[in-house]
Order: sequence, then structure tokens, then C-alpha cells
Amino acid sequence: MRFLILLPILVAFAFLEVFIGGARLLYAVPGVALLALCSFFISNKGIKTSQRGDLLAIVSSLLFAAYVLVRNRFSDIEYIARLQFFIMAGCLLIYLFFTLVLTRPIDRKRLFFFLGILALIQMVPAVIQFTQGDQWMPLSWAQRRDHFWRASGFFISPNHFAGFMEVIALFAASYTIWGRTTLMTRILTGYTALVCIAGVAISGSRGGYLSIVFGLGVLLILSLVSWRRMQREHFLLASLLSVGAALALFGGVLLLVFMSPTLAERVMQINDPQNPRLILWPAAIQQFHLSPIWGTGGFSYLYYGRLFRDPSVQNDPIHAHNDYLQLLADYGIVGMALFVIFLILHLRAGGFAFLKLSSLSSHSPDSQSDRLAFNIAAIAAVGAYMVHSVVDFNMQLPLNALMMAAVFAILANPGAPTEESRSTDSGERFRTTLRVALPFLTLMLLIYGVPMIRGEYLAERARIALRDGHPQEALDWAREGTLKTRDNPELYFYRGEAATELAMQGGKKNEADPKGLRLEAVGAFASGLKLFPYDSRLALKLAQAQAADGDYFSAISSLDYAEKLDPNSSFVPAYRGVIEYSYGFYEDAKVAFNQSLLLGGEAAQIAQQGMALVEKEQAKENEPQEITPPEPESQSAAEENQENQKPTVAPDSGATGGDLMNALPAAKPQ
Repeated sequence: MRFLILLPILVAFAFLEVFIGGARLLYAVPGVALLALCSFFISNKGIKTSQRGDLLAIVSSLLFAAYVLVRNRFSDIEYIARLQFFIMAGCLLIYLFFTLVLTRPIDRKRLFFFLGILALIQMVPAVIQFTQGDQWMPLSWAQRRDHFWRASGFFISPNHFAGFMEVIALFAASYTIWGRTTLMTRILTGYTALVCIAGVAISGSRGGYLSIVFGLGVLLILSLVSWRRMQREHFLLASLLSVGAALALFGGVLLLVFMSPTLAERVMQINDPQNPRLILWPAAIQQFHLSPIWGTGGFSYLYYGRLFRDPSVQNDPIHAHNDYLQLLADYGIVGMALFVIFLILHLRAGGFAFLKLSSLSSHSPDSQSDRLAFNIAAIAAVGAYMVHSVVDFNMQLPLNALMMAAVFAILANPGAPTEESRSTDSGERFRTTLRVALPFLTLMLLIYGVPMIRGEYLAERARIALRDGHPQEALDWAREGTLKTRDNPELYFYRGEAATELAMQGGKKNEADPKGLRLEAVGAFASGLKLFPYDSRLALKLAQAQAADGDYFSAISSLDYAEKLDPNSSFVPAYRGVIEYSYGFYEDAKVAFNQSLLLGGEAAQIAQQGMALVEKEQAKENEPQEITPPEPESQSAAEENQENQKPTVAPDSGATGGDLMNALPAAKPQ
């Protein structure tokens, strides 16, 4: 029965592992739904509630999670906050499962052995990515955001890959030292630890380098303290051998690293004053000042990072690259205070458990389990993530966050083989009530989350089709999606993009004429902007669609709005330059292109192309031309020209203007 309880959890971890760690809502919701199935097995009357969990730690977890979940639902942009909602909901479920029920050493052993197997599987694509340097992904529809050699496994971010591998390395190393097992198992877990350390190395994650070193240092110190407290013989010899082995491992890894010029360069860049992360952090601080108490809402750094970005940051600042600052900015002082209390109480509970387990005689029956191995590993893993979270965003990935929820559960409840048969404190009724309530809570979560999957699936199909150059297919998927769900701005973004590309191609046999497609694009981007009014991407694309439809002044107004949302993005002046050029305003286009070139980034490629075309057109204007008397203008033509003073040159009427407009979708912001 206990394995049936654990099975949905293992399936959920495997699912999230394969599907890019659950980085998109499409994958996060089914992953959490699989976890929810576990709670229905827990409701079985034959399952008893563990009473060994630290009550203060459990209460702090409930308060922190409850605040984040409630504050998240009151975010200004509810849609983009959903991913963090399901991350926290999944973390709470995992935490309660491993604190209240799955507390025996065999339960933890099965989980982390399974995660170790997943880590070894991760190394297959990771080695291919590192050796080939072509960002190959096991899933054809997954797409990495970078363009480097760094290994990421099944993930789209090498930093997430490093965050996963470092935790598995620490658990495998701790179990190799302290696990109650056979020699062959020790060899296998030791091998797994070395492979995972190698995985951190080829990820190129400088935060991963720092955190794995710190985590291994904590593991070494706790191991030596345990050896001393258990009054084992030859402590001095064991200490010398342990330190020597650690130094040999560290030196061996460094030697292998410096055999690769790319890895050596990354190591030398650990202390980099020009690190872009240092430039991203002030934006989070400015965001925090907007709502210091309660925060600005879930994942709101996505758009406030753009608003407050430094001009030198031209890659889309999706994350603050600092979990602490992002938590503070998104959830305010209340959220940060609850997290600090949660962290302190769990380290306290883990410390007390360590002192108890390490003081047991090595011949004591209660010590003949893997509890000490998991306790030391959990403390080391939390220490590693405390370091890594300063420079990265592992807690924004569902898989890594769920794994750390299990780690914190081990700190809160060290477990014991006989724990289900005994009660040790007055919190028994509270813990039992909490376990019994789990099926009702998860049922509500399923009712809320499962209906979202269809819309997310259609949006993902539209994104993939658009990326692969199939705009008609993308438009069909997006149209179906906007009929099924009306609260997903990404569906409207992809619908507008697909319609724009088809209009530029002149329409299809079974499609409406280009004019109809342009109007559809304008309507799609406008609808998306109503759902997500702080999205500068949608504002830029709306401006492009309006300009292509001949509405110059609306396009300029949309550009001005995009500039307010993202004042230091090089894409805004690049789009402005394209539109001004397409309408024949070459001097205004030149000014805009120059501004984009000064800011740099990907949009500078558009600006360079546009500047060349502007100079070419101006050179034509300066050539001497033969003067011929104008032909008499018909009365109807004169009346048409006097109807309004708007520009009369359509942006796609000329060959060069149309070519430049076609460059925009290929260089859209991420």
C-alpha cells in the first residue's frame, strides 16, 4: 500500500523530468495533478499519521504556502501568476506527504534512488549538448533560450540542470558514507554522486559551482561531527582521510575542468563584476518599492523587470536571477518574513534531528537505518540551495521546487521505522486532521487546474507551428484555442503573429484576403493586450499590425505605449524605425534606428538593416531627376487626397519596405 502511495509521486517526477522540468503551465498542471492522486491513497484507513514531525516547522510551512497561494490569486495579471500557484501547491502536497505519511527510511530511499536514476538519464542529452555545442534537445518541440555549449539535459536552462544535479549528488554522496547498505550499493551511489558532480561541471553554471562546493563542505563537516559524536575509533585518521579525499576530489574535478577551455573560462568568470545578474537585481528592488508590504503579485517581475531594466540589459529579463529578491518583489515583506521563519524553523528541526541521530551508538537498534544519511544530505542540500538561490532561480522550476519540498520534509520529520504506532506530543489531532483534509484540498486543485490543460495545449501547438514556419497551422490552433479559452494572452499573441505572417505572404487559397488577415492580427493583439496590459511584446506587435493595415497614427500610439512599458528596450525604437521607414519618413526612421543601435541587443540587427535601406532611399532622393510637368489630377483623385492628412504609403506596398516588415517576426522579443 505504501508503494501505491509513492507511485503517483514517482510518475509525476518522471513526467516533469522529461517535459522540461515543468517550465510551462502545460506541463506543470498535469505534474501537480499526478501528485494529487496520491492524496486519495493516503485517505485509506489503514494508513496512520506520523506524529514525529516538528509541529512549528509544519505550521510555518502552512502559513508560508497559504499566504503565497492567496496573494497569488489576487495578482494583477492572474494568468502569468498561475505557474507559481501550481509550483507552491505541488510543493505543499509533497511536503505534507513526506511529513505526515511517507516518513519511513524506505520511502525516502525509493524517492531519491529514483531521482538518481533520472539524473543519470539526464546525463545522456547533457553530454551530447556539451560535446556538440548545438543546443540539441531530446524533445523536438522544446527550445532553449541561450545559444551556448552549456549542458541542460532535458531542461531548457543549464542553471536548472545544475540545480537538480547538485542535490542528487549530495544525497548520493551522503548515502555512500552513511547509508545502511551493501558494498555494491555504495559503489553505485558513489558513482552517481561523481556523475552528478560532472553534470554540474558541464552545465557551466557558476552558481552551481559555488553551491555544490558549499554543499559538499557542509556534508563533510557534518560527517566528521557525526563520527566524533558516535565515539567511533580513529577519529583523527578518519578526519585526515576525509579531508584528503575531499581535496583530491576537488583537485581532480578542477583538473578535468581546466582541460576544457570553455569550462575553464566559466570558472574564471565566477567573480565577474560585469555579471548581468548584478544589473538585474536593482529592477527587483525598484519593483519591491511599489508594494513593499504585500508585493506586486505572482511572477510580476516578468513585466516590472522590463519596466525597470538597465539599458545594458537587452535580453528579456524574465527572472531576477535571485530567488530571494524575486520573492521579496512579488510577495513583499510578509512573504519574505514567512519564508525566513519557515527556513529557520526547518534548519532548527533538522539540527535537533542531527544531534539526536549522531549521538546514537553505532550499535543502537534505532541507528540501524538511513535516517542520518538523509538528514545530513537534506541539511547539505538546503545549504547548497541557499547559496545557489542568490544568483539563480531554481525555485521557479516545478521539478526542482518539488524536490526541495521533499528535502524540507526530511528536515521537519527525520522519521523512524516504528513511528506510525506511537504518538509523542499534543499535535496528534492537528496532524491527523491535516492528513484527512488532503483529499478535499487536492480535489479542489484538480477542479481548478485540469480545465486549463486544453487551452495550454492549443497554445503550445500554435507556438511550435509558428516557430517551425507553419503560420497557417499555427493560426488554426490559435483560433481553436481562443474559442476554448478567453483568458490566455499567449493564444492571442500566436494568433496575431500567424495572421501577420500569412498576410505578408499574400494569404492562402483557403484563407481570407491579406486585408482580412491584417484586421484579424490587429484584433488578436488588441484582445491579448486587454488580458495582459503590461506586455510590451503585445503592444509592439499591435503597432506592427496596425501599421501594416495602414493605420499609422494608431501604430505610433501603440509604440508610445510599448515605450512606457519597456523604455530601455532596443526593440521599441527598432519597430518605430521600421514603421517610420515604411511610410517614407526617413529622417524619423534614422533617428529611431540610431537609438536602437546604441542600445544594442538582437533588435540592433533590424536597425542595421533598416539604416542601410534608409541611406539607400535618401541617396536616391538626392540624385538629380528630370523635371516633367505634372499631369492634370482628376477631381476624384484630388478629393481622395484631401480626405485626410494621414500618410498614403502602405507599409507593404514597396519591396524594401515589405522586406523590412518581414524581419520583425523573426526577431521578436522572447
